[in-house]
Amino acid sequence: MKINEVAIIKVGQNISRIADNELNKNTFYTFDDLNFDLAHLDEEYVKKNKNSQSNYLTYRGDIVISFVGTKAAVITEKNQGKLLNQNFAKIIIDESLIDPYYFCYVLNEANQIRRQKFTLMQGSTLPKMTPAILKDLHINLPNLQKQSLIGRAYFNLCKRQKLLKQQSELEEQYFLKLIQKSDVDNN
Repeated sequence: MKINEVAIIKVGQNISRIADNELNKNTFYTFDDLNFDLAHLDEEYVKKNKNSQSNYLTYRGDIVISFVGTKAAVITEKNQGKLLNQNFAKIIIDESLIDPYYFCYVLNEANQIRRQKFTLMQGSTLPKMTPAILKDLHINLPNLQKQSLIGRAYFNLCKRQKLLKQQSELEEQYFLKLIQKSDVDNN
């Protein structure tokens, strides 16, 4: 089935349509925020019975996709209340049919979607997801229990990758300081 058959896609607000005095009042959701959300499985997240009231503000548990990086994540409490610009979209799903974490896994990593994205974005000098492309992607949905297992495993993997990257950066800083100290002691 196509994504537009199981999800509603609401594109973020065009920043040029926001008055200057309103721009200063809002914190914008960024790609760094998305990467944070992608690496943090929100175990305390309680499934909502209704969707967010605003098309443009993020709420805990919403699924957001970046059209530029073509990555999706579930909003964590830390990034709740931020404004989405036109480079992002909120994806509203029926959580009785689709696990939000599984949906992010499929959009980010599943081979079935990767092939379709590659084909649909071919010919672009700068490959960028569009709402039309997103709506036309075909998705296969296993039962909800399997979706939940896969989705949580994926987010735990993302968290592990982030922690390994942080560890590597800290080790690099530590060893560079040791080398620099040694070099200073020799001069």
